[in-house]
Amino acid sequence: MEDSFSEIAALIGDKTRAKMLWSLLDGRAYTSTELAIFADISKQSCSNHLLKLVNGGILKVEKQGRHRYYRFVDDKVAQVIESIAYLLPPKDDLSNETRKEVTGVKYARTCYDHFAGKVGVEITRVMVEMELIVRKEEQFSITKNGNEWFDNLGIDLTVLRNKKRKFAFPCLDWSERKFHIGGALGAGFLNFMLDNDWIRRIQHSRAIIITHKGKIGLKEKLNLEI
Repeated sequence: MEDSFSEIAALIGDKTRAKMLWSLLDGRAYTSTELAIFADISKQSCSNHLLKLVNGGILKVEKQGRHRYYRFVDDKVAQVIESIAYLLPPKDDLSNETRKEVTGVKYARTCYDHFAGKVGVEITRVMVEMELIVRKEEQFSITKNGNEWFDNLGIDLTVLRNKKRKFAFPCLDWSERKFHIGGALGAGFLNFMLDNDWIRRIQHSRAIIITHKGKIGLKEKLNLEI
């Protein structure tokens, strides 16, 4: 057990591979060329690193035409990689007794395929306060009111529950040190916001933009002012 743990730790602890894994946390699949750019290494070196990650069960490769795309094996692996950031020592954000404005990935970002950052945590907090969801040990359950609320948004909970993954769980946010919604439900709500132009992705970044339409929607549906 100790040897196996050490091998996995060494696999993801390498600085170059860590950069590649961090890039993949935006939920997209990337080619070796793109990952080489992210890690600032040669294509040949990147291929060697990717081979180790695939053989180690961290990544999988999918062929599409002439291209090969790499992504996490599943959302559980992505959750582990994201959770490592929680071990980063918190920085003192206080200056002259005033907290600095939270921006960028700390404000709103994707955590693999669900919403994270300050806004993601606030959305989760409000959903709990409105009794749309309740936390039961290591998972979230949807209440009767929650079922109606998600149904009114056009989010099909039956489809989400039938996916081969956790339905909804509290995912520890590394920047806020609080929980946001992970799993199929978190991904479903993120996709809803993307499809309805509530949020927009930023190219080559995990940070996301809350649109004017999104601010109105969050205010109307969750009484949340962003």
